[in-house]
Amino acid sequence: MPIAQNTPLPALAGMIPAAIAAYNTGNRTANYNHTYNTFINARQNGVAGHGGVHGWVRFGNAAATIHALLASFGMDKQGSVLVAPRILAHTLQNLQGASIQWIERIALPISAPCNTINPNTGQNLSVELGVLYTTLSTPGAVTVSGGFVAASKTLHCLFPNLAPMIDGRHSGLSYFHILQNTYAPPLGIKNWAGWLGAPLPGVPNPSPRGAGRRSWDAARFLAATAVNQHIYEIWQQQNRNPGLQAFLAIDPVPGTSGIPRIIDKLLW
Repeated sequence: MPIAQNTPLPALAGMIPAAIAAYNTGNRTANYNHTYNTFINARQNGVAGHGGVHGWVRFGNAAATIHALLASFGMDKQGSVLVAPRILAHTLQNLQGASIQWIERIALPISAPCNTINPNTGQNLSVELGVLYTTLSTPGAVTVSGGFVAASKTLHCLFPNLAPMIDGRHSGLSYFHILQNTYAPPLGIKNWAGWLGAPLPGVPNPSPRGAGRRSWDAARFLAATAVNQHIYEIWQQQNRNPGLQAFLAIDPVPGTSGIPRIIDKLLW
């Protein structure tokens, strides 16, 4: 279940082991581990067989693999309707290849995305992810209605070690419940402009329900990415900096290949 309202960000790091254990053994959640691991294995095989994520998207079965995971994770329920796999394939195949090929090599933890430049396009990571997010959130691209859930979950499928999954009933509410004045970038960056490259007006962690769901734009998605990294940094500090592999070892279930999946279980 989502974390309690007004939970300070530093408190989350200590909650990770118990949250993962509860997720891995829960009646409603344990089966997702098998589904997710099946996806990760299929993705890795597809990427390896086609020379990277872009090749997997253009010439492999990426659309079918991603469509199956999104359906298993409830994207065809609760008022959301997935587009047909052939339409999803068209969406993915029309994403900018130079962006996909560059971003697929990036994994949390990262430097500020506004200062991380794609040499092939000249754009920074904030812009690159923002364009992809906006495209995938468009009605008819991934789901009939579009929105932040479709965009974030599809980006996670493309870049599971970088992009967070955000939904309206679990993780999205948890982001919203983090005490707002502690919802801050990592790396000691003092404000959101230092992470995004521009100020973040309004609420950085809006409610994923009601009118707030329309505020989950690309900037808010990038803020959630930052908060994921910040939680990781706090865990490292609290545990004397044992390194990334020690953090990943908190979750013994196969398929957890990066920081976003562990934080997803924490916030679920």
